[in-house]
Amino acid sequence: MLIDDINDVNVDELSVISRYVTNPLLINGHKFDLRIYVLVTSYEPLRIYIFQEGLARFASETYTSKINKNNKYMHLTNYSINKKNDKFIKNENCEQDDFGYKWSLGAFCRHLEQVGIDMNLLWSRTYDVIIKTILGGENYIQNAMKKNGTHRTNCFEILGFDILVDSDLKPWLLEVNLSSSMACDSPLDMAIKSNLVSDTFNIIGIKRFDRKKESLNKIKHRMKGLYNKGKKTNLGNGIQGTGISPNGMSAGDIYANSSSH
Repeated sequence: MLIDDINDVNVDELSVISRYVTNPLLINGHKFDLRIYVLVTSYEPLRIYIFQEGLARFASETYTSKINKNNKYMHLTNYSINKKNDKFIKNENCEQDDFGYKWSLGAFCRHLEQVGIDMNLLWSRTYDVIIKTILGGENYIQNAMKKNGTHRTNCFEILGFDILVDSDLKPWLLEVNLSSSMACDSPLDMAIKSNLVSDTFNIIGIKRFDRKKESLNKIKHRMKGLYNKGKKTNLGNGIQGTGISPNGMSAGDIYANSSSH
């Protein structure tokens, strides 16, 4: 909702108010915002990774300097809103990532470079916004982690930064999304978000789960516990409650034999 007077705000409802940027940078006559994915793996020390891909999301109707408050499809760039517009053009091919009203971040950068925009300047300013935003909440998050007994190596967060760029190449932070949506409504979403998740898992060190190896490790651990228990109680050559003789049979042998029946 657009308002001209603060008195128009309903004080009985919870609201978030932000300044309206009157000089947005336009592409093909449309407003847009950028979804930039940021991975934070640690706050002590602070480690921030910015994913090289992302999304450029467009308003689905042409922007004009004459403000029409009732036309949300001209002012708002939210995908969840614009996809409901009959004029919305969906991207159905991830290889054609500069088509429709949702582009890849790579396609966005290529387009601006072609029209002479200084991308080094734009990204320098964007990184500055991201870093300062995270620093602004650093103490609160550190205190919350200490209060909950959370260790710095057992948690991470993928943040979704929504950035609006104005005609002076100034990036404006719209919002930061915690645990940003990984929903995929198009092949372009799938291509970008699957690589994002894959890179995240590689950075934080998650390994592929080997069920057979894990089962063997559990059996070895149990057999070792039973064997040590038998030695302490002087049960002789057998382990009480089992038909297994501790005569050098390994957990691997036990697993193989049990699998053959």
